Amino acid sequence: MSDNFRRTVLITGASSGIGKVTSLYLCEKGYKVIGSSRNLGKLAPITEKANEAGECFFPLELDINLSDGAKGSIEEVLPELISQHKSIDVLINNAGYGLWGPIEGISVAEMENQFKTNVFAPFRLSKMLISSMRKRGYGRIVNVSSVAGWVATPFNGAYASSKFALEAQTEALRMELWPFGITVSSIQPGLFDTNFQNNMVQGSDAESEQLPYKDFIDNYRRKHKKWRKVIHDPIRIAKLIESIIESKRPRLRYPIGFEARAGMLGSKIFPERLYQGMISRTSM
Repeated sequence: MSDNFRRTVLITGASSGIGKVTSLYLCEKGYKVIGSSRNLGKLAPITEKANEAGECFFPLELDINLSDGAKGSIEEVLPELISQHKSIDVLINNAGYGLWGPIEGISVAEMENQFKTNVFAPFRLSKMLISSMRKRGYGRIVNVSSVAGWVATPFNGAYASSKFALEAQTEALRMELWPFGITVSSIQPGLFDTNFQNNMVQGSDAESEQLPYKDFIDNYRRKHKKWRKVIHDPIRIAKLIESIIESKRPRLRYPIGFEARAGMLGSKIFPERLYQGMISRTSM
């Protein structure tokens, strides 16, 4: 089976959520999947399940936040990875997390770490793979962004900032690379059934008594519970990723989930003040 894979895919954040579901799905569909995580042990159950019918999943220990020059960094690991697997056709920048809280309650270091994971890691990974993709005249880079990369909401400003930046990076990189047979796309999920909410990091001063947001935060949490009724199965994202890989002309952006499409459409058709008022009333 090792010589008969449809494509070789590298996906970050493969140990849970969208990364886990996508890794298993792509293996079932005949792809070679290299799935990374900071903790190799967390990949063991996926490796066992994915490889029941033959080796198709290759676990990779990779901390995408290690600085260039550090042992185990992106810049050290990827050249060896490319050599080992001969080529990496598809990069799925999936690893990321949300930093939550009012902007005023987030430290500079916390904001820097948010961008380090959600913006700079995809930049570094893409940069390391572009040359080899260009030599073959084929490549797919898929950035798992968010509807928050288009519409910001209260208390999600840090996360939205990073996703807005990722959207800009995606758009520019797409135009730069399409002449070489490499396409770059962004997936913008709404609410999906993953560990994202549980893994959110709260700003160190998000609920400080010195700040005036307590009542608004309480309202936000009460209203946010209602949105849990519309969460979607992440297998939809896995299937979308497959269609992007196989498409001859993938689009730039793929909003997925009714609330994501509605949010993006609303931002385009409603006057700014009206739309922001609607977002404020429904979220806090």
